[in-house]
Amino acid sequence: MLYRIVIIAILSAPAFAKPCEQLASLHIPDVTISAAKVVAAGPWILPNASPNDSTNVPAFCRVVANIWPEVRFELWLPEHWNGKFLAVGNGGLAGSINYGDMLEPLRRGYAVASTDTGHQGNGDDGSWALGHMQRAVDFAYRGIHIITEAAKAITADYYGAKIAHSYFQGCSQGGRQALILAQRFPNDYDGIIAGSPANNWTRHYVGGHLWIALAMEGPGYLPPAKIHLIGEAVKEQCDELDGVKDGLLSDPRRCHFDPSFLECKASDAPNCLTTAQVAALQKIYAGLKDDKGNQLYPGLVPGGEEGFGGWIWWVAGETPGKSGHAGLGIPFLKYVAFEDANWDYHTFRFTRSDGLDNDVQFTDQKLGALYNAIDPDLRAFRDRGGKLIQYHGWSDPDITPLSSVNYYESVIDFMGHGKGNCLKRTQDFYRLFMVPGMEHCGGGEGTDHFQMLDELEVWVEKGKAPDRITASHQTDGKVDRTRPLCPYPEEARWTKAGSTDDAANFQCVAADVRQ
Repeated sequence: MLYRIVIIAILSAPAFAKPCEQLASLHIPDVTISAAKVVAAGPWILPNASPNDSTNVPAFCRVVANIWPEVRFELWLPEHWNGKFLAVGNGGLAGSINYGDMLEPLRRGYAVASTDTGHQGNGDDGSWALGHMQRAVDFAYRGIHIITEAAKAITADYYGAKIAHSYFQGCSQGGRQALILAQRFPNDYDGIIAGSPANNWTRHYVGGHLWIALAMEGPGYLPPAKIHLIGEAVKEQCDELDGVKDGLLSDPRRCHFDPSFLECKASDAPNCLTTAQVAALQKIYAGLKDDKGNQLYPGLVPGGEEGFGGWIWWVAGETPGKSGHAGLGIPFLKYVAFEDANWDYHTFRFTRSDGLDNDVQFTDQKLGALYNAIDPDLRAFRDRGGKLIQYHGWSDPDITPLSSVNYYESVIDFMGHGKGNCLKRTQDFYRLFMVPGMEHCGGGEGTDHFQMLDELEVWVEKGKAPDRITASHQTDGKVDRTRPLCPYPEEARWTKAGSTDDAANFQCVAADVRQ
């Protein structure tokens, strides 16, 4: 019995770790560790939180470090380590360490890291890049890669053990970072989660942010009060196309919504749209096209207009020029693409003029190789055993969900190489889950609560791919609807028996909606 007790005690003991403070003297080329201190278990105030806002944490060793020249990162090393490493991505234009997303992995026993990607500042201010090409490069791709190498080295040194598995997860900007890692640094991570990725970066900033911001200027501006009108009209036309009247569109591509029927018959009124507003709305849905009608970047899809994180903030803004699209898109183009603090975004040339290339081409050629994560060749990541889960909300008012669909289908086509069975070849290591009704990275009427990290761990560590992921919608912290998320191009379809708020009454069925 004593022998058994000793064995149990050994197996349940914390992983070996050297004194935290000793990490301050660890030598890694180009890495400066400015602080290494133990944080005791219990209430702790995050570095970016208010003095009265604490959160409970397990005991961990907090490492604060910098990689030449300006890439800051933090690494949190829990006392009770699960043997794994995880890094979290950023949002917007980065500029700060993502402390909030580090908490849950820490509680799960991960050694967890995050970076500011080489600059400090507000997520919607690009002035940090003006005259600093290295910052632009670090933000584009270098920062997230070099902190991975450094954080892994520190983790292995601290615990005196090899890392069993490494993971990365991020949404929006973090989703782009995720795909950058899979495409350019396939050996960095065993498993990657890419949420709502801004992977077609240059086209998104031109054909998403700027295109929509310009559409919302002048007489075409849609005041917040009219967003509800549009959202209700979409539901009236398209809600039941998937067989369930629930306020969600299972696949908005089936919804061929034409807003022209909302046009005012006389003067402007709260229950109709002016001619200019109809035209602006059509531009947003249609997306950016060249003068020959070729799609350069897809528009938003019907169904994401309403909701706290919907069009009122992203598309309309409280007043013209104050939307999320304007606030994110214009600073980046001003300071990074055109490198001119006085640049007027109204001068952007969407078409050729005077024999010169348009500014869409200019932006692609200048920044595409740095920022875009659209390479469909994921063979290196696949061949080293990597697994990739991508998800995107169908009601995303920021990054069009069609961007994720288009990239995934480009990978399917590439991986097939004309040999057939291309979908299976892709789904063996890479799966996309579209979330009806979910807005940007969460929110909305859809089932936006799910555990992708759990699914990824099982896939990487046990070889079981996610065929169906149960997700929930919550109101005031209580679950009021569950639905399955299905690997694209499958979708959840009601069995016509039982509650439509219960995932058990839905099946994942083949739905070939490729266009």
